[in-house]
Amino acid sequence: MSNTSTRPLSNVVFAAYGTGWIGGQVFRDVPALILLPFMITAIGVPPAVAGAAIFIPKLWVVFCDPLMGLWSDRTKSRWGRRRPFLFVGSILCGVMFIALFNVPHFESGTAKGIYVGAIYTLASTAFSIYSVPYLTMASELSRNMHERTVVMSWRQVGLGFGLIASNAMPTLLIVQGGGGEPGHQYMALVLGLVCGVTMFVTFIGTRTVPLVESDQAAVPLAEQVKLAVKNRPFLILLAANFAQLVGSAASYGTIVLFTVYHLKKEITFVSLMTLLMAIMVIITPPAWTALSVRIGKKPTFIISIICFFFSFLSFGWVKPGDDIFIYAISICLGTFNCGFSLMAFSMLLDTIAYDRKISGLNREGVFSGIWSAMDKTAFAFGALLAGVALSYFGFHESMTGFIEQSPETLRGILITYVGAPTSFALLSFLIILRYQLNERDLAEAREPVQAAY
Repeated sequence: MSNTSTRPLSNVVFAAYGTGWIGGQVFRDVPALILLPFMITAIGVPPAVAGAAIFIPKLWVVFCDPLMGLWSDRTKSRWGRRRPFLFVGSILCGVMFIALFNVPHFESGTAKGIYVGAIYTLASTAFSIYSVPYLTMASELSRNMHERTVVMSWRQVGLGFGLIASNAMPTLLIVQGGGGEPGHQYMALVLGLVCGVTMFVTFIGTRTVPLVESDQAAVPLAEQVKLAVKNRPFLILLAANFAQLVGSAASYGTIVLFTVYHLKKEITFVSLMTLLMAIMVIITPPAWTALSVRIGKKPTFIISIICFFFSFLSFGWVKPGDDIFIYAISICLGTFNCGFSLMAFSMLLDTIAYDRKISGLNREGVFSGIWSAMDKTAFAFGALLAGVALSYFGFHESMTGFIEQSPETLRGILITYVGAPTSFALLSFLIILRYQLNERDLAEAREPVQAAY
């Protein structure tokens, strides 16, 4: 490790780092929430094409995220290894977010979908340029393990504000901008500036910090895959997390349609539902942490995923006008989503610690890069699933907003919105039952097992 200052980090540095993930969360969540409805109700893209336009670009991210990690590992500059990527990535993310909702007026809806897919590929690349070095930088800001925890707590604050911005603001901005395509363009301009500016704050605010650098050689991309395959607890956790994210992404892609066609509400009602969910994600982590200490992380994950399943299933009985019932379900969804998401991330750190114990190597970036890539791929796959399902049920695309749909299509929207997250939550539950890593395993792991790797 290189020699660096041990001077404590200032609150300015903490705040600058946390601010960067406000834009990161907006860039991650808004396309999952808005891009599919935008294409099929505002610019006339067929649902199946719209789903593919979101899914295909994310296939590239499976390779792009690990590559960005390796590239930043090997970078040498007067700004350090990570900050050049923050500089470029923050600017590109702001620009590409705006471009994503400004589509040329092609005659064919399919052509518009292809254009969105191409821009989304560039946008996903821009996000990889920023997000992977950003997350890796957290471990390099300080030598002190407790100070690194403070760094991540400030990121959690940024995530909370990002959740509110990405879940509550989009539909309000669309309406304020006049609805339809102009409204989406106005929303993209405002939130694109939010992305670019908040991400750039991290670049500016960390300029005076001497980063802790590792002398360990970078691991080739092919080796990353081999290492992950041999870590069984990591693979099981990755699969369980991937499953629940696919279902969540499918519900994200159809929540606007469910609200308009099934609940008979204006799209701004989505902002209230998602705001309640976001608030619970922000305030409930201490309770989930305390529960996991008492009963263990795996049981806490299981409890939260089961409760999430029944909460989402309750939407099947919601009728227009059941506002109190809807608010209650939204609060439950935010609470239980926070539970299994927090446990998944905490258990990920355990699988990395397990790997370190049995191999004697520090290769956190290997598993973090693969986790990040699969996270983004799951969100894209969920959007593809939603698009294909809407196409199967006969959803008619439009350029003039929410046009009348057939009774079969309305049933299809309900089935997709409720059925996808509940089905994949059940799958996640079945997968996580096979997860066996616990504190005793971490304590008993021995370095000689390294030969198995």
